[in-house]
Amino acid sequence: MAINGISSSSGHISIVIEDDIDTTDVEALQDRMMNNLCGDLPFSNICCIFRVPQVLRRHNPKAYTPDVVSIGPFHRGREQFQRMEIVKQWYLHNLLSRMNISLKLLIEGIVRVENRAREFYSEPLDHLNQNSFVEMMILDGCFLLELFRKFRDKKHRHISDPIFSMDCMFQYICHDLLLLENQIPWFVLNCLYTLTFDPKDDPSLRKLLLTVFSSHHQLAHNCRSYLRHLNNNVHDEDDDDDKILHILDLIRTSIVFPFKDQFDLSFYDSETELMHPALALSEAGVKFRRASSTDTKSIMNIEFKDGTLAIPQLAIGELTDSLFRNLIAFEQCYPGHSHKITSYAVLMDNLIGSSKDMEFLCEKKIIDNWLSAEDASKFFVKLYYDTVLNKFYYGGLCSKLNKHYDHKWKTWQEKFKRTYCSDPWKFISLTAAFILLLLTLLQTIYTVAQTCNSENHHHYLCL
Repeated sequence: MAINGISSSSGHISIVIEDDIDTTDVEALQDRMMNNLCGDLPFSNICCIFRVPQVLRRHNPKAYTPDVVSIGPFHRGREQFQRMEIVKQWYLHNLLSRMNISLKLLIEGIVRVENRAREFYSEPLDHLNQNSFVEMMILDGCFLLELFRKFRDKKHRHISDPIFSMDCMFQYICHDLLLLENQIPWFVLNCLYTLTFDPKDDPSLRKLLLTVFSSHHQLAHNCRSYLRHLNNNVHDEDDDDDKILHILDLIRTSIVFPFKDQFDLSFYDSETELMHPALALSEAGVKFRRASSTDTKSIMNIEFKDGTLAIPQLAIGELTDSLFRNLIAFEQCYPGHSHKITSYAVLMDNLIGSSKDMEFLCEKKIIDNWLSAEDASKFFVKLYYDTVLNKFYYGGLCSKLNKHYDHKWKTWQEKFKRTYCSDPWKFISLTAAFILLLLTLLQTIYTVAQTCNSENHHHYLCL
């Protein structure tokens, strides 16, 4: 458009506008924009392997980045992982030789599921053609399977194996395998496992992985509990196997599977009433104890009954931060999962309000802390920064604890016990003071009574 001129008459101003837009340019722009429009979903509705959003990553970028090995496409090709790529090739050679399997068989198996495997990733992988993608799936998948088999059975290990000849290397790799960005689809791993399965020696894939990750101190309790569950429910195993998305999802499942319907759900917002810190609850009469492994199957099963709060032991170390961050990021990104791990982080953050609360829980052996008390007290609050919590899965528990806390008589009673009954000398002093007060009171009553009797007697004599 262009302003052609301005005229004024009788105090009115009129602007004459001419339309000089080139209709050819409009049509060209329209064609270009129409060609760029995307009618399909930006990513598949079955995708479950994500890059961690920057809003979460910025709080601790190292927690989401592999240190030793790259699995899948997101960190592939980095120079720091080139040495491990050679190990992957060697592991594949060992697998094919030991099992006497044709590589062609594996290639044909993965080619058949290639398109579905691509849809598991939140980003388009157009830079990887079919050959490159299939090769990556086979190398990474067979590396994992050989790694897990070697861990389970030492007879498969070479004396100079670069992973098992170093005490720390296997643990570092396990850490990398629990990163959200460092996953391959479970069904791809299961396909390769089926093609290389030894019925005489191999358990199911889930049982194999749970056995492996039971070696992690932080995961041992949950993995072993879930493993016992699978052993006791043989018929359910095949049905549930299709629901597993990747290795990180399996570990999350081992943590939350016994947590179903155990607590009331409540919506979470800034006005949601949460529990008080550990020391404040203790002063209100709440007793704390570590839940034994026979009492609970998950670290999340925190129960309050008969004035006692039973909490399964949680180990906090340097690798725990990364594990929880990736589990929470997975819950935040994947719409198919509830925010149960996130709820646990919020609950524990409220329970641990200061380093004194942390020291108290460590004394009760509820927290197995490998960090300083100060760092550990800040552990949970940092985990869920910038997250969204649609449902808080400990609403019922917090409600019970708050009712108990608000009972002032129990608060006073517990403070009295802590102040005067915790030490024998304090109790003796209190008893002596009470007896002295009682004697003084009796003496006063006796004196008053004597005085009154004397006055009455004097009055009688006067009469």
